[in-house]
Amino acid sequence: QICIQGDFTCNGGYEYVVTVGVDNLVDRARTNIEYIGGNPPVLVQSSEVLRPTSNTLYGKLGATFQVSGSETVLINATDFQGEPRGSIEWFFRAGGTGAETQLPGSLAGVTITNAGDGQSILSLSGVNAAHVGEYIAVATNEHGEDRASAFVTQGVAPFITEGSGQSGSSSFRVGANRDVNPGETITIRAEDSQSNPSSTITWSYSRSESGPYSAITSGGPYSISSSSGSGNVGTDSRLRISNVGSGQYGYYRATAVNPHGTVTSSSSLIGRSPQLNLGSGIETDGNGNIGSDYLAGIGSTVTIRAQDLTGFPTSSFRWQRFNSLGLLTDITTGGRYRITTNGANSELRITGVTPSELGTYRATASNAFGDSTGESLVGTPSGCNSGSNIVRVNNGATYESGASFDTTNANSFRIRGSDPTGVPTGTSSFQYSRTPSGPRSAVNGAYAVTATPIGAAGTIDFFNLVDGAYGYYHVTNSNQFGSAECSNLVGSQLAFRTGSGQIGQNYQVAPGSSQAITASFSDGFPYGEIVWRRPNGQIITSSTPGYTIALGNGVSQLVINSARSIDYGTYTATASNTFGSVTASSVVSETVVGMRPVIEKGNPDTNNTATGGVVRGRIGESFNVSTGDTVTIVVNDTAGREASSIRYFRSPPGSQRFVDITDNPAYTITTTQGADGFTDSTISFTAGPDTYGTFRAQASNSAGSDGAISQVGRKPRIEDSGSFTVIRRVESRTLDVGGAINNIVEGSSLTLNTEDIEGQPDREFIWTYRRGTTGPFGALPASSKIFQFTNGNINTLGISNIDSSLYGEYRVVARNRFGDSAPVVTRIGGPPIIRTASGTVFSMPGEIGNSFIIRRDRRLTIKAFVERTYPPADPTKFRFTEGNAILSHTQSDTEDNCFFYQEGEYEFACSTTITARAENDFGFSNQPSSTVTLQAPTIIRGTDTCAVGGATNTAQIGSQLCLYQQTTFQITCSLNNTNVPNFVYEWRFDGATISDSSDKYSIATQADKIVSVLTVLRGGVDESGRYTCRVTSECNQVDSVSTDVDTFEYMYTCNQDDVLVCSESRNGGPFRGVSISVCEGLSLERPDCNPCNWETTQWTQCSDTDCHRGRRMRTVQCNCEGEVSEDLRCQRSSPKPEGMERCGPAGVRCNRPFAWIAYQFGTCSTTCGPSFRERRVECISTISRNRVDEGECTQLFKPEGRVTCQTQECDSCVDRYPPDECRIFVAIANGCDDIKYNTRFECCQTCRVLGL
Repeated sequence: QICIQGDFTCNGGYEYVVTVGVDNLVDRARTNIEYIGGNPPVLVQSSEVLRPTSNTLYGKLGATFQVSGSETVLINATDFQGEPRGSIEWFFRAGGTGAETQLPGSLAGVTITNAGDGQSILSLSGVNAAHVGEYIAVATNEHGEDRASAFVTQGVAPFITEGSGQSGSSSFRVGANRDVNPGETITIRAEDSQSNPSSTITWSYSRSESGPYSAITSGGPYSISSSSGSGNVGTDSRLRISNVGSGQYGYYRATAVNPHGTVTSSSSLIGRSPQLNLGSGIETDGNGNIGSDYLAGIGSTVTIRAQDLTGFPTSSFRWQRFNSLGLLTDITTGGRYRITTNGANSELRITGVTPSELGTYRATASNAFGDSTGESLVGTPSGCNSGSNIVRVNNGATYESGASFDTTNANSFRIRGSDPTGVPTGTSSFQYSRTPSGPRSAVNGAYAVTATPIGAAGTIDFFNLVDGAYGYYHVTNSNQFGSAECSNLVGSQLAFRTGSGQIGQNYQVAPGSSQAITASFSDGFPYGEIVWRRPNGQIITSSTPGYTIALGNGVSQLVINSARSIDYGTYTATASNTFGSVTASSVVSETVVGMRPVIEKGNPDTNNTATGGVVRGRIGESFNVSTGDTVTIVVNDTAGREASSIRYFRSPPGSQRFVDITDNPAYTITTTQGADGFTDSTISFTAGPDTYGTFRAQASNSAGSDGAISQVGRKPRIEDSGSFTVIRRVESRTLDVGGAINNIVEGSSLTLNTEDIEGQPDREFIWTYRRGTTGPFGALPASSKIFQFTNGNINTLGISNIDSSLYGEYRVVARNRFGDSAPVVTRIGGPPIIRTASGTVFSMPGEIGNSFIIRRDRRLTIKAFVERTYPPADPTKFRFTEGNAILSHTQSDTEDNCFFYQEGEYEFACSTTITARAENDFGFSNQPSSTVTLQAPTIIRGTDTCAVGGATNTAQIGSQLCLYQQTTFQITCSLNNTNVPNFVYEWRFDGATISDSSDKYSIATQADKIVSVLTVLRGGVDESGRYTCRVTSECNQVDSVSTDVDTFEYMYTCNQDDVLVCSESRNGGPFRGVSISVCEGLSLERPDCNPCNWETTQWTQCSDTDCHRGRRMRTVQCNCEGEVSEDLRCQRSSPKPEGMERCGPAGVRCNRPFAWIAYQFGTCSTTCGPSFRERRVECISTISRNRVDEGECTQLFKPEGRVTCQTQECDSCVDRYPPDECRIFVAIANGCDDIKYNTRFECCQTCRVLGL
C-alpha cells in the first residue's frame, strides 16, 4: 500500500506503475492508489518566552529559557498538523551535548502533563545547574514523526543601575547630569550589579542626545577602567574625563553585554550652566548688553543683547519686563518688540520707544543646569515741574512744587516734590537760599521748616511760618540718567509799616525845615523796590534836587532837605513783588504856628534797676526789673510851643505791634504844663508778665510829633535740671538741659530743651561745646546731625544718630539786652569701652580678647586700648587681673589710651585667664579677657600615600605604608616645636601600648626627644594595622597621629574562564583580582590555565562517491585532563575543527536535483490580537520524491515557514494562550484561583466558559 502525503483528496484513484529490474529482467505490475488520508505530526515552535508570575517562565518549543535562580519553567509541545495527533515523548541532553535521556528519568523536579489533542506540558521546578541543557519533544503518529527542542540556560542579563537629576559630586552614576566647570575632572560610573556572567561594558558619546553616538576608548582626556564583581557576577566600569573642556561637553552612555542580553543606559549630560555677559553703566547710543542701563529718547530704538558665555547645552532665552504692579510679564515679538535668537545669543529690539516701553527688562538664559539672569533699565532723565504761576496758599494745604507760594493768609502748609518725566522716578533733594542766586544751605528746622526726601514725593513742611523762613526752596530730582531743578518762592504780599515817621502819617513842616518820611515793610517777601513820587506825580530819585533818599534792606527813607512851597502836598511810596504791589501816602503841609514837640530821650545804654521795689527813669532808657516792682517812666517835651498831647503805646515781648495803653487802668498817667510852656508826663505801673515789653511815648501838636521808646524787662534765667539720665537702648529721648546723660547707645537721638523762665523781652540762646572736662568752650561740632531752633522762650537742640565723636560738654546761655543767664552745662558720654580682639596669638604682643598660645621661655605682652575717651578713663583705676589678683601694668607713651601688661619668662600654670577693666566718672568699662595657654606639642604629619616598597620601608607618621609580607619597616615621629617641656612619647598598635622590650619592636628616641623611631621586624599579616604615636605634655596636652600599615601577597591564578589573572591578598584577607601588570613585575610561579584540547575521531566513509556532493563525518570533542568538557573551554585557545565536510570526486556533475516542498499553512495561533500561522517546509529529491537532508537545498530559495495573521482585537477578558493550552493551565492549577500561575488573568475566557 502506498500512502501519498499531502492535503488533497483522491477521486477515482491514480495508476502507479512499479518497475523492478533485476539483471535486465523486467517485470511490470499495476496498482490503484487509494487515498486513506492523514498527515505526519508538526510541532509548533516559537522563540517567545512569557513570565506569568515573577517566578515562572512559559514558552514553546524553539524558545530559550534563561533562569537566574530556582524558578519554574513550563515548556509547551503542541502538534498542530498531525492527523491523527501524534503522541509526544520528552528527552533531555545535559548541557546541550552528549546522549539523550528520556524524561522524566532521574532528573529532579520534572513533571509531564499530557492534555490530549496533541499537547504536552513539561514542567521543571526548582531549576538549577542540573537542569541546564536541551529539551527535545518527539511527536509520532502512523505517518511519521517530528522533533523540536527548547533550551534552558542559567544566568542573568545585564542591568545598569542609573542615577538621575543633577549630581553635586564629581563622581556619579550614568544617567545623572553634571554641571562641570572647565578644567574639572569627573568620573561617570556604570554599575551592573546582577549580570551573570559579568558583562562587558563599553562607553559612547554624542554631542546631541539623539545621536549618533561614537565609541570611546582610553586616551586623551578619557580613561576607562572596568572590574568584575565577586564570583564573576556584575561589572563596575568607570569613565574618567580629565581637564574637561568644551569639547567634552555632551551626552555619555554605557552599554553592558553578556551572553544573556544587552542593555544600554540612559545618557548622562555633561555641560555647563549659563552665564550671561553682563554690561554695566549707562548706554547712550541705545545698543549694549543686558545689565547696562539705556538712556532712551522718545521715538528712539534700543537694542539689548543677551549673550550666554558658558552654557551647554545651548540655552533657551526668555525676555520679560516689570509691569506697573512690579510683576514680571513675558515679552514676545510683536508691536514695538522684536526678539531674535541665534544659538547662545539673543537680542531684544525696541523700536520707536514711547513712555509705555520705559521700565526694567529682564533676560533669562536657561538650560538643564540652571538659569542666568540680567536686568536693564530703559529710562529717561528726571524732570521737574516749573512755572510762573502764583499759588494763594490756604492754611494746612499741600501743593506741588514749581510755583510761587503766597502765604499772606496761611502759616502752615506743605510743598511736595514730583518727577513728571523721569524713569525711574528720581529722588528729591532740597536746598534753601534767601535770594534766587544767593548762597544755598540745607533746609533745617531753624524756622520750623523741615524737608523730608521720600523718593520723588519728598516734602517741605512749614509750621507757624515766620519772616525768617521766606525765601527760595530749590527742589532737585535725580535719577541715574540725569537731574532737573525747579525753585519755589515762598513769600507774601507786601505791607507798609505804620506809625510815627512812617509813610501814611501826615507831617507839618515849617518852610526851610527838613522832614524825613520812612517807608519800611511790616510784612511781605521778597522786598520790592520802593518808588517815591512828589506831589506833582514826578518820581523822586537820589539825584532829584531838594531830596535825599537813603536805602536799606526793605527800608527807604525820603528826606525833604529844606521845605519849599513846591514841596508841600501828597507824597506816595509804591512797592511791588511777585505777589502784588502796595501804595501808601503822606501829606506834608506847612506849619502855621508853634513848634512841633521834641521828647527828651535818656541814654539807651542805661539800665535802671529797682531799689526797694521802686525804679524810676527817663523815656529812652531801659528798666531791669522784677515782678512786683513799681516802674515810673518820665516823658518831657522840650520844644513844643503849644501844648502837646502825649499818648503811650506798648508792644508785648516778641511782637512788633504796638497797642495804645493811654486809657488802660493798669497804668497811671500824669500830664502837666510847665512854666516854660512845655508838656511833662509820667507813666507808672507794676512790673509783671502783662507789663513787660517795649513802651513808646508819642507827643503831638499841630506842628508835628515826636516819639521815644523804653524797654522794660529782666535778664534771662535757665533752670538746670541737674539730673543724671541713663539711656540703655537705642531710642529717641527729649530731656531738659543740665546734669549728665550716660551710656548713649550709638544710633540714638537726643533732644535738649532749654527754657528761659524769667527773661524779658526776647532773648537769644548761645550754645558752646568742649570735648573734655577742662579748657575753653568753643563752637558746636560741625555736624549735620546737630540742629537747633527757638520758639518763644524755649530753645531746642537736637542731636540725631549719636556716635562717640559727639560726646562732650554742651553749654547754653540765654542772652537779652539786660544780660546773660547763668550757663547750664549738659554732659553727654558713657563708661569707657576697651577694644576687644578675637583670634589666636602665637607671637607677642597681642590685644586683650585674643587667645594666647605661649612657650614657657617666652615673654607675654597683652595690650588694652580704651576706645571711648569721654569722659577720659582714669589711668589710676585701670586694672589687669588674674582671678582676684591685680597685675602690674604700664601706660604706653606712644599709643593713645593704651595699657600694657608684661610678664617675664612665662610662669603661669598650664592655662589662665587675664581680664582688663577701665573706669571713668560714668562707670566701669566692658571687661574683655584673654586665655593664656602653654603651647602644646605638635607632631609633624606625613602625607605619603600607599605604595608597595622593597626590603625595608620607612614612613613619617601620618603617611600610609604598604609592604610585602616579612618586611622590616620603620615609622618616624617628629615634633615641629622644640620648646614644649616635660613631654613623653607613647607608641600604640591597634590601641594597645607597644613595649620596647618586645623582640618584635624597637623604639629609639633622641636625647632631645624631638624624634622617636619605631622599628617593626619581619612585618607580616599580624603586624598589619594602625600604629599611633602619642605625645603628652606636662599640662596633659595630647597630640596623636596614626599610620595605617598594610601587608600584601600576590599570586597568579586561573579564573573560571581559564584565563591567567593576578590576585592580591591584603592583610591576610581573601585574594581578589588586580591588574596583571602588578604580578608581571614580581618573580611568581605561573600556572597552566588551559589544560584543554580538541580530540577528533577518524572520518567516516563518504556518503556519495559519484559526485562531489557526498558527506563524511567525524566526532570532535573538547578534552580537559581526560574528561569531555564543554566546547567553550577549548574554543578559548583554538577554533573547533569541522565535524563534517563534503567528499566525492571533484568536478563530477550530479544528476540528482533537489527541491523545497512547502505544505499548507495551519490556523492562526490565537483567536485575537497578534497571531501567526506555520507550515512544514522540507527538502526532497525530485527523482525519488523522498525527504532528504536540508543541506542538499542550501543553495535554493527556502519558502517561509511562518507568517503573521491578523485577528480581531481582544476582549478585556481574553485568553492570553490558545484555548487548549489554557485548559491545560487550568487543569495543572486545579482551578482559576491559583496565585502562582495567575490563571484567572492569563486564561480569563476559559475560566468564564468553564464557569470557574
